[in-house]
Amino acid sequence: MKKTIFLLPPRSPFYLLPLFFLFLLAGCQQESLPEADGLTNSAAAKAANDEVRVNTFYGPAEPFNGGVVRTMVTMTRDGVPVEIGVRISEKALEDLPEDGRIISLDLPNQMQGLTFEHVDVNWNPHGHEPEVLYGAEHFDVHFYMVSEEYKMTITDPQKGVDYPDEVYQPFNYFPPPPQVPAQFQLVPNMGVHWTRADEPFPFTHTFIYGSYDNSFIFMEPMVTLEYLLEHADGTAFSIAQPDEFERSGYYPTTYKMYYDDKHKDYVISMGDMVWYD
Repeated sequence: MKKTIFLLPPRSPFYLLPLFFLFLLAGCQQESLPEADGLTNSAAAKAANDEVRVNTFYGPAEPFNGGVVRTMVTMTRDGVPVEIGVRISEKALEDLPEDGRIISLDLPNQMQGLTFEHVDVNWNPHGHEPEVLYGAEHFDVHFYMVSEEYKMTITDPQKGVDYPDEVYQPFNYFPPPPQVPAQFQLVPNMGVHWTRADEPFPFTHTFIYGSYDNSFIFMEPMVTLEYLLEHADGTAFSIAQPDEFERSGYYPTTYKMYYDDKHKDYVISMGDMVWYD
């Protein structure tokens, strides 16, 4: 299916979300698997030794700004997922456009044990209002656990404020406060964004969960262009976990950004997978 690069509207309820959050604060290729620091029951910990070999599979490359963007999944030979992410070619980050873009990406067929169905990469050249919080140019990477067709039906504000049960809510994450009207909590064709109560500022990178109609439907690393180009060294940052996930599968416990000198790609990925029944 041919993909479309959508232009972001100049202003939408999404740009109001950081203000709400501030209120809340006040709110196939063989590779050697590197050694991993992670939970003892994580997929990376099970696989982490110098002898283990992994396969990396790629989704279809989509053109963007003179380069390409594509998804990737790395798995052990036994089919245990190690890393899922997106690769943005170095060329694509040169002279980025002044208008926002959404690039919808297919995942590889090799997705055993993972619940993700597609990925959207959002380029935000002017950040989000208020500028003091999320004003820097940045990328959002939405790893959706629903289909593209379902995503396009996300339009009902009341379903947006039908939040998932507490057992599924990640630790120390919250939706916009109840004073915010439902129509401003929901971002159409996306969902309601949940952020950490201790969200660090100034913003360089962060991690967001998204929900709709009583379910969490996406996981989202978010990173500034400056951090990606100048500071992305592969450091793994923790992802807060819920007590349970609705669907059985492997879920990431860390995210990271790094530059792949061999392939000349910038990578935004999630890893240190843990199995949830």
